[in-house]
Amino acid sequence: TFIKWAGIAAANDNQQSSSKPIITSSHSQTIITYITTSDTSLQYTHHHPSMTKKRIRTPPVPVAEDAEAEEVAALSICSQARSKWLEATTLQELEDVIALYRQALNAKKTGVEIKKDSKKRFSGQIIGSRAQTDQFVALSPKDYRKAGERLSLLYLQSGRPHKAQPGLHFLGFTCRLAEHVLNYPVHARTNVMVKRNKSNKSKGKSKKKKNAPPCCILDDFLTASEFAHLQSVFVDPKAAYWTDHNYKIDPPSPYFSHVLNLSKHKQGFLGKLIHKVAKCPKLLQKFPQLKQARYVEMWAHNRPHASGHQLHFDSDDEGKGGVRNPIISTILYLSTSPNIGGPSLITNQRLTSTKLASKGWLAHSQPSRLVAFDGQVLHGVVPGKGVPSSSQRRVTLMMAFWKDIQVQPGNTPGSARPWPIMAKGQSQMTPPSWAADLSRNDVDVIANDNSYRPFDGIELNHVYEHLDGRAWDEQDPMPEYDQVCQGF
Repeated sequence: TFIKWAGIAAANDNQQSSSKPIITSSHSQTIITYITTSDTSLQYTHHHPSMTKKRIRTPPVPVAEDAEAEEVAALSICSQARSKWLEATTLQELEDVIALYRQALNAKKTGVEIKKDSKKRFSGQIIGSRAQTDQFVALSPKDYRKAGERLSLLYLQSGRPHKAQPGLHFLGFTCRLAEHVLNYPVHARTNVMVKRNKSNKSKGKSKKKKNAPPCCILDDFLTASEFAHLQSVFVDPKAAYWTDHNYKIDPPSPYFSHVLNLSKHKQGFLGKLIHKVAKCPKLLQKFPQLKQARYVEMWAHNRPHASGHQLHFDSDDEGKGGVRNPIISTILYLSTSPNIGGPSLITNQRLTSTKLASKGWLAHSQPSRLVAFDGQVLHGVVPGKGVPSSSQRRVTLMMAFWKDIQVQPGNTPGSARPWPIMAKGQSQMTPPSWAADLSRNDVDVIANDNSYRPFDGIELNHVYEHLDGRAWDEQDPMPEYDQVCQGF
């Protein structure tokens, strides 16, 4: 349910999606480079600047009895690679992940021979065209593309875009997220302002206003007691909130959220926290329309370090019946350690835009940080690169503020469900434990006291690049959705 650039489809709210972009396999370029190269090393200099390259031998592809069994075997290798990636704690394990993806991409159907006259030498090995590849590789075109994108992400996040370029070209991509997005700076307060062409420089006050960030970042927004109480509900991946909703990462579980009426939910821990956000002077100054909010939609995430979320627009009921955006969306970061998982990426691209985003802002996961952004802009979560600094997961609580939103009836997990604790005067039901914990009255919420610290975020002067690394600027046309590689 991700938005297409032209606004044909609708998007969900900072959450999982079972949909993927349409896959085409009519390209006829050379086969991807990463299944032909013999160098499988990774360079994660931000963790191990002195680490030398290592080569690992790719295990032989098992021979299967028929094409279906071969596809199952190759898919099993991809599944093994993804699981190992999400659980990786060492650089060697990430090198093993690369080897596994290359093994799956190299898996061939037995009994299929490539005609000699149609072969082409590339990167030191004999390979064929894309049309031929679909005939002899074990993976389906869809799974082949998915494995290729994930391997390309590993190369891009390790500072090796040259390894990813031919493969992405082969898969039909014309541009991708910029290297400084995917291979983001680790330190949260590092400035990555990228030099722009002279023709793109801001001129005059109107231009400066147009380029104003669509987001506001406040550090230390939560008090210690507020932070601790939210952690008690959301940090443990086996906590009731996650098990009650059958929350999964890979494959992702369907989107679920709850809606609260601001006029009826002013008490209890969550009600007070919501009003603390809604009445924050800094946010009201940045987003004056926040005063018109009557509802808040709440959901959360608990992700491993390497898990991201594709760029999307927030929309009521996942965009069904037309896209309706919130006034603002907010993120509260609840992991104890900083830089767990990748940063949030907020862009200046809107559903009505006729060009790709020209600017972006990164916000790293920092304890007690609040990020608020215009509900109409394209945003997502970059997968964490390298290996995490601890065994923690990236835990976030999201709240979108709406003037109007359609509450969807039902007791099963789904979008915009009613809050499970009835308002005063309505029939009561036994609430789930996580809802009861969030509604407690014995946990203090401190009203806005201006003790938080504003932070501008990491500004990026381009968000997308050509496959060869050149910035995708305003002179470049709007590509089709399936031509833009996000890598996740």
